[in-house]
Amino acid sequence: MKTLMLIVLTTIAALIGACSSLSTIVQEEQEVEEGWIRLTIQDVGSLDYPSNFLELQSEEYTEMAEGYYEIAVKSDFTLQQVGLNELSPAAFDEYRRVIFKTFYLNPGEEVFRANEKYTLSRQELAEIQNKWTNQLHEGYADLNSMGLGDNKIIDSGSLEIVEVNGMFPLVWTYKRQLNDNPAVLVKQYVFWNYDKEYYLSFSYRVVDEEECREIYNRILNSFKLLGD
Repeated sequence: MKTLMLIVLTTIAALIGACSSLSTIVQEEQEVEEGWIRLTIQDVGSLDYPSNFLELQSEEYTEMAEGYYEIAVKSDFTLQQVGLNELSPAAFDEYRRVIFKTFYLNPGEEVFRANEKYTLSRQELAEIQNKWTNQLHEGYADLNSMGLGDNKIIDSGSLEIVEVNGMFPLVWTYKRQLNDNPAVLVKQYVFWNYDKEYYLSFSYRVVDEEECREIYNRILNSFKLLGD
């Protein structure tokens, strides 16, 4: 049975996920803007990004991150600020992430097709947002108990249905902070298609919004799912 509420039940891993698995990624550079790279996610779709602004997280960096974040979850891919793979000191003065993760529903469970329009009441949106916020609070509490810093949500933000390339994801916009570091703005888009849910998350420091917002919008607009 189709149900949007399946989204609420998806693991908190999608909200925290930081590491990447490159086994399903093929890089292409064709029919894209000069200086941009196209990532083709096998059997899923594609996304473009500027090579002077973001880099694909390397396997070496992934292994290092996994060693630190014990509950980190593998993503289909993670993009990050250029230079982080080489641990460049300048890269640590910035924070940029684009994370993509696929979740497979249980047999017999289905959600709407990605390009199928739907509506949710304000109460339904509020219930989903509250559920996600509580899950994220719990996930951060786990990280904090492991001595991985003071992670917290500083603004639970908003949840709405938007249109992206003829698809209709939910987008949760919120702000989080680690210790006294600059606050980070997160936009998490949830696309679903039959027996799969796709999480595409964009994050950057609030102070860098002017620099990042337009580029992130172009990346989002490049995102395609196969068959849509």
